[in-house]
Amino acid sequence: MQNHEKKLMKTQFEYDNQDYEILNRCPHCNLDIHPTVQNTYLFENNTYKVIVLSLACPSCKRDFFILNDFRDMQIINEKFIMSIPKYGFAENTLVKNTSQKFQDLYMQSINSELLGHYDISFFGYIKSLEILIKEIAILEHPESEDVILFSNLISCLEQFHATNMHLFSKKLLEVLKNDYLYYYKTEQFYKSSDLVKDCIDYFLLYLEMLLKTLKLDDHSSTDFN
Repeated sequence: MQNHEKKLMKTQFEYDNQDYEILNRCPHCNLDIHPTVQNTYLFENNTYKVIVLSLACPSCKRDFFILNDFRDMQIINEKFIMSIPKYGFAENTLVKNTSQKFQDLYMQSINSELLGHYDISFFGYIKSLEILIKEIAILEHPESEDVILFSNLISCLEQFHATNMHLFSKKLLEVLKNDYLYYYKTEQFYKSSDLVKDCIDYFLLYLEMLLKTLKLDDHSSTDFN
């Protein structure tokens, strides 16, 4: 649970009188860190000026690279290009309770957001939420799997997560119900992705508690017999 208390984000990092954009977490162990700089590398031609930081995580002791674009026209949010390796999940995170399908799409959404592809990441988060909600619903109602799989996100929430619906704000439901035309006409619509990501975090916690409950129920049945 602790790994999800602070959201993954790009943050400003100063080294040798130069400001860089880096991740606030290690891409290996997923912990919130202040990395140590091992080295810097400059790659430059007529089109690009890329500075690479070689960083070391003080927690897991593993190395990684952060790439920043230092062309004069780049605004601060676009200076971060990527990390090597790409940001991933540690083995002990809540996400490991989920299917590979959810993990792949959720991870693609996160990395798209880090690269500044907000439209793609936003709809990726919504689809990730849909997969997560349906997987939980099937876990709780295996007899209704076909109905769950072919229902839309809102129908699945209303029919199989009614006890959780009071947690959904009017704004969040509005975000989940509308199509791209609505978002296209809404200025900076991608900011609504925070609502969707918070919802994903909630259901990850809910899934963790559900799995623990199911395990307890299995042990209770065994003990009773």
